[in-house]
Amino acid sequence: MKRWLESLGIPKKLWLFHLVTALTSGIVAGVIMILTVWTIARGNANTDVQIKASIMADNILPSLQFRDNAVAHDILAGLGRDRDILRAKVIEANGETFAEYLPERPGLAKRLRSKDLIRASIPIMDGKDRLGTVELVRDMNSVYRETTIYTMAIGVAMLVSLLVGSLLILRLQRSITVPLANLTRLMKQVSERNDYTHRTEVTSRDELGDLGLSFNHMIEQIQQRDTALGHELSERLRAEEQLAHLAHHDPVTGLPNRHFFRKCTQDLEKLQGSTDHGMALLFIDLDNFKYVNDTFGHDCGDQLLTEVAMRLQGAVRSNDIVVRFGGDEFVVLLQNVRETALALQLAEKLREILTRPLRLNNQEFVVTCSIGVAVAPLHGRSAEELLQNADAAMYHAKSGGKDGVRLWETTMSDQSTARFSMEADLRHAIDRNELEIHYQPIVDLASQKPVGMEALLRWKHPIQGYVSPMVFIPVAEESGLILQIGEWVMMEAFRQVAAWSADFGPLSIAVNVSARQFRSPNFTARADQIARDSGLNRDQIELELTESMVMGHTAEAVRIMHELVDCGFKLSLDDFGTGYSSLSYLKRFPLNKLKIDRSFVSDLPDDAESAAIAEAIAGLAHTLGMQVVAEGIETLEQAAYLADRQCRYGQGYYFSRPLPASRFPAYLAETRARLLLESRQESSRRHT
Repeated sequence: MKRWLESLGIPKKLWLFHLVTALTSGIVAGVIMILTVWTIARGNANTDVQIKASIMADNILPSLQFRDNAVAHDILAGLGRDRDILRAKVIEANGETFAEYLPERPGLAKRLRSKDLIRASIPIMDGKDRLGTVELVRDMNSVYRETTIYTMAIGVAMLVSLLVGSLLILRLQRSITVPLANLTRLMKQVSERNDYTHRTEVTSRDELGDLGLSFNHMIEQIQQRDTALGHELSERLRAEEQLAHLAHHDPVTGLPNRHFFRKCTQDLEKLQGSTDHGMALLFIDLDNFKYVNDTFGHDCGDQLLTEVAMRLQGAVRSNDIVVRFGGDEFVVLLQNVRETALALQLAEKLREILTRPLRLNNQEFVVTCSIGVAVAPLHGRSAEELLQNADAAMYHAKSGGKDGVRLWETTMSDQSTARFSMEADLRHAIDRNELEIHYQPIVDLASQKPVGMEALLRWKHPIQGYVSPMVFIPVAEESGLILQIGEWVMMEAFRQVAAWSADFGPLSIAVNVSARQFRSPNFTARADQIARDSGLNRDQIELELTESMVMGHTAEAVRIMHELVDCGFKLSLDDFGTGYSSLSYLKRFPLNKLKIDRSFVSDLPDDAESAAIAEAIAGLAHTLGMQVVAEGIETLEQAAYLADRQCRYGQGYYFSRPLPASRFPAYLAETRARLLLESRQESSRRHT
């Protein structure tokens, strides 16, 4: 029923609504009127029979007094003219019937048994004495007749009213439904054809007229916006094309980026079905590009990248792909190359082209590169696999001295996997208490007295045992774990030395600082906070820096070093003589000590070159007001030679190997006891 109503049009719904409303209201009104007529007719009939009974009682009183039955019967028979009276009866006070009238009518007995009768009982009074009662019985035929006549009249009136009202409603309805139908038809045309030139005709000033005006205004607005939207869509398409280009191309070099590379290689693999057609991938990393950026600025670095991109594009075929993968990394995808010899030959050609001198900002640059090569299907059957293997090969080319080409081998990925496994293990080393600090004493060469120590990090792997710092420190540097590990070393070493200083007197501690730590934004604040928490005085702390760390970012390095000195820390330059060794920069650094690298100490005192370098470093440090520490002292002759050359401090196996924290207090106690005994023996010899 609901669906049927919903499917009807508005004119039929209005007509149905009118019909139901008219019928409902007519029926309700008719029922009320019929009930009213029925009630009135019944009341009138009841009143009538009561009046007649009262008249009979008055007329029959004399007959009852004189006991004249015949007169009483004649009086009752006078009711025979009223066809509604079914029986008239006079009952004496003792209950006996005095007179009775029953009209001769068919079916009278049956009618008298009906429950739908009107009865009247009027007493016959003689003063205060009751002589008898008049009883009248009347049927309802007249009431039914009257009610039926009124009902028929009401029904005829309702039909006439319904017809007249329907005609009027239909005419009025058309004034509403016709404009709505026209408007609906016009809306369908506009919707189906997208033609916004049509307008509806407004013929009235009522709400329908307002609706038509609003519709016309809406169409005008849509037409205007449709025109504007067309222009906007054109602009948006151009903007999307530009965004797509920016999303898939490098803004500096204009080359495709890694997102384009991944999408393009997926399309290639779908097109070819596999890499069986041959594909060589070259992963190129520029050597020492960061130095160019830091020394000559990022603008110069961007020009260098642009020149490299132009050289690469000019050296490959039109169907090959050159991608800037990020930073100073480029990827070249050579199609239809299956032989490893050809891939290596092309890679070597690209390396030779890139290493040709180029001139930027009146400066001549020679940029070398490390290239890793992987060939499909020999080294992988997908571009992603080729990329991983070529990246591993490039890493080995860089580790092997840079400026070279390496073809991927299985062992390279194994080493890369081992490296990532080591990184994962190293992340949990602190939580698992696998890291340890060993302390190597620093001795005053003149008195042989320990004055401090250097904190050396050790990692005791649960499976591999002790892992060389030369192996895991570079992994920590590259992964960023060195920041967390470096802070742990400072906290542990500062706390430990503060405790030893309370037992053995003030001792200094030298802690190595990584380049990543040194350049972290809050390094000075963190070091100061760690020292404050440990209770160790700042003048007992030496932070060891390397030449490569401070020379690459001179201005920034000087600023950070002065911040550390202002906080009270002492600074020493480790491995002096093995790196830049720029004396013009050295005098600008607020250093307290220079450390002579073990490579210059191991051949003393016999090697003339090593002796000259060690003596020059010691003299330079003395001139600049710095103290000197020699590393790697293994013999008495080396210690004596350095002490004679203004080198005040030394460390090495001659004095002690690096000791775990549990053994270092015993070393201090034994050494001091030995020196005290030797001092007493020397004093005794002098007195004797």
